Amino acid sequence: MKMGVGKYDELFNRIKERAKLVDEKLFELIPEKEPKVLYEAARHYPLAGGKRIRPFVVLTATEAVGGNALKAIYPAVAIELIHNYSLVHDDIMDMDETRRGKPTVHKVWGINMAILAGDLLFSKAFEAISRAEISPEKKAKVLETIVKASNELCEGQALDLEFENREMVSIEEYMRMISGKTGALFDASAKVGGIVGTENEEYIEALSRWGRNVGMAFQIWDDVLDLIADEEKLGKPVGSDIRKGKKTLIVAHFFENADEKAKEKFLKVFGKYAGDVKGKGIIEEDVKAEVMEAIELLKEHGSIDYASRIARELVEKANEALNVLPESRARKDLELLASFMVEREY
Repeated sequence: MKMGVGKYDELFNRIKERAKLVDEKLFELIPEKEPKVLYEAARHYPLAGGKRIRPFVVLTATEAVGGNALKAIYPAVAIELIHNYSLVHDDIMDMDETRRGKPTVHKVWGINMAILAGDLLFSKAFEAISRAEISPEKKAKVLETIVKASNELCEGQALDLEFENREMVSIEEYMRMISGKTGALFDASAKVGGIVGTENEEYIEALSRWGRNVGMAFQIWDDVLDLIADEEKLGKPVGSDIRKGKKTLIVAHFFENADEKAKEKFLKVFGKYAGDVKGKGIIEEDVKAEVMEAIELLKEHGSIDYASRIARELVEKANEALNVLPESRARKDLELLASFMVEREY
């Protein structure tokens, strides 16, 4: 995610400041201790960086409804732990070899220890909730919200795995999948912040809607960037989703609008170059040329523009939901963060 210059400068500084507060409590919950190998594996992704966007949303949402952000620190840490647990398990399922520029947990410690590290991060999230300095009633609501999001996250991931075995998915199916896989945890982040900060149900539901729409826009924009971003900034080959045969909103739109000839041409490339092509007698430059032709087909059918528009509409819908909240710097930060989701370059 580009932490650039201009209108987002102050927002990025506040994200960094909040990340320090979150990390202090995060590493308090996952310290260096025995069994050393388990805790090293569990600390691997949190230590590798990450912007702590979801915890920032928790803390900022609390302030946006007039609450004290410090009361939301442990719930924010719980969300970050759930996020990191999902990354560990996602990487095992996808057999990815790098994350945040470092080897994945299962690559370093093996699959069995990686599964355990993910499980530990998940259980530590509930320990974090137990430490929150809020009323038992609010604690129960926070717990209920995070459990629901965790369920949805698993359901979204299951759909994503199921999609791998199908030739195509519909736009509606894709939207349902990302609502769980990325929308649910952003929804929970904003909603948890609201629960900590206020009793006003209208405010809490507004934050929930903001989070769901922002999370979905974030995922769709990721899919767009895979096809249009600068390769160096992206940190992976442009069109890697096409190489892997990943079912995205862009691809779903293309298959709902293209003729048979265009589909046939696209399918000659789609999913044919998953993994490393070296040593398979395939020339990388030839693969790139074929992938670029596939991207051109998506452009010609308006599929990339369609996904970009949907992402921006989701951000507009998200920020409209915040209109019921009083004006404040915190509300403005949430609006800016949503806008940034569809303006970032990687």
